[in-house]
Amino acid sequence: MKWFKGLEVKQKIAVSTVLVVLFVATVSWVSIQYVVLPNLTNKITNRGGIIAKCIARRAQQYLTVDDRPNLLDAIFSEKWMEPYVVYVFIIDEVDGVIAHTLLQPFPQSLIGVNLLPADHIQQTRLVKTSLGPVYDTAMAIRQESHRIGTVRVGLSKVLVDETMDRLIHIFLAVLALVISIALVLTHWFSHQITGPILQLSNLTRDLISCNFQACAHLGKRVACWLTKDCSQEICPAYDRGRPPCWLLDNTPPSCTDEAGTLASKLEECRRCQVYSENVGDEIERLAAAFCHMIHKLDLYQEELKLTNEELRKLNRNYMKMLRFVSHELKAPIANSSMSAQALLQSIFGTLTPPQEKMVRLIYSNLSSSVEMVKNYLDLSRIETGELLFQPRRLHLASEVVAPTLNALSALIDASRMRVEDQTDEGVILEGDEELLRVVYGNLIGNACKYGREGGVLRLRAQDQGAIYRLEVWNDGPGVAEEKMGQLFQKFSRIQQSQKGATKGTGLGLFISRTIVELHGGKMWAEGVKGEWINFVMELPRSDAS
Repeated sequence: MKWFKGLEVKQKIAVSTVLVVLFVATVSWVSIQYVVLPNLTNKITNRGGIIAKCIARRAQQYLTVDDRPNLLDAIFSEKWMEPYVVYVFIIDEVDGVIAHTLLQPFPQSLIGVNLLPADHIQQTRLVKTSLGPVYDTAMAIRQESHRIGTVRVGLSKVLVDETMDRLIHIFLAVLALVISIALVLTHWFSHQITGPILQLSNLTRDLISCNFQACAHLGKRVACWLTKDCSQEICPAYDRGRPPCWLLDNTPPSCTDEAGTLASKLEECRRCQVYSENVGDEIERLAAAFCHMIHKLDLYQEELKLTNEELRKLNRNYMKMLRFVSHELKAPIANSSMSAQALLQSIFGTLTPPQEKMVRLIYSNLSSSVEMVKNYLDLSRIETGELLFQPRRLHLASEVVAPTLNALSALIDASRMRVEDQTDEGVILEGDEELLRVVYGNLIGNACKYGREGGVLRLRAQDQGAIYRLEVWNDGPGVAEEKMGQLFQKFSRIQQSQKGATKGTGLGLFISRTIVELHGGKMWAEGVKGEWINFVMELPRSDAS
């Protein structure tokens, strides 16, 4: 039945109706063939027996007195009264023809086609004669206990068959009329049933495309809250989040809404014109509920748009404020860091050990603050879409990696990391020099902060045909595999430094991945917990390479 399941609802209704009609027709046809027609044949042959019996009763008195004229009158009167009678004849006890109704020489072959045995009173057979197939009925004529003759009555089977054919034709005509009416009614009923369902299907597609105005196509009876001129303050169909009133027909009186007013409005619903038009029609009620849902979704969508716009506005204001504050803090913090560095270099005189310790602490905190300010500035530019991307053809080793290592030399020395720079000098790509330095700065800085003190920091860049594979590897505590994806989320800080808690914003890796994706590449992390971690970048080759 897979083919039936694949049909549309309208087609299923039509097919089901036709199958039911055909089933009824088949049962009727079988009944006619095996019940009606045999009964009708029996009635006709029984009629032949009645005619033969009537003639035998009259012929008995005429044979006794040998009254041939009245005998002929009796058999001829019976023949002309019955249209089915082909012949009537009477034979004596030695099978001699006494009288017959044939207007031609009597065929002697008729006598032997249905001879009545001596111990039988009546017998009927279907026989073939020169006059055509007939139902031949033989009836004994008796005087007391002696047979003095036999009446033979022949009923035409052709006439019987013609009657049967007319009956069958009438039946077929009635059946065709019934099927035609059934198909017309099926089409009408299926349209009434599937019409709203088809509209609901189309509405579903409109919903997918966020067309919340499509409910108007369902008609006035459904979209009553859009077309009916009634008070929205009274009708529960307008209550926010509530279904239309006619869906509440079976709601118990104890069922009320938050305000306790729903049950009290049910009586008003029953007097409503829309309610009276839709009550009892499940499909219309379903369409109405669907349309009401769309109406509510449209309202909620408008509210969401307003809310999203407010959130975007707040976010823009927040980012502007973050950018302003970060920009204002950048200069004084940088100046303070430079001053602390000058003190450590004894430019203004030699510091005592306690003073040097304090100044180093101040310098470390200021350096962390400078990094935070830079990250917040980059975040504000990313969120507001103002991050400048100015790519050009550049050498990765000499224009990005080497300057970044030089700028972070103090941090590298403090961590006593051993740098293994394996960047291929032939790596030339289209990129933004400043942004790529930010990426390498974040990765090298994280290696110094979170890697093993005195460990290895390995930089590698390889040409792999259509792409360059860039890596920043260091040994150290690493990160568990299930937490690798969290590394690149905003404000995510998973690693812990071996040298104690390290301050940070949790933005460095998020900013780095954003910059790599801005270059048309991708970035991810690999590693083994407790042993090593490797940050991998794949950037497209320069077309001029």
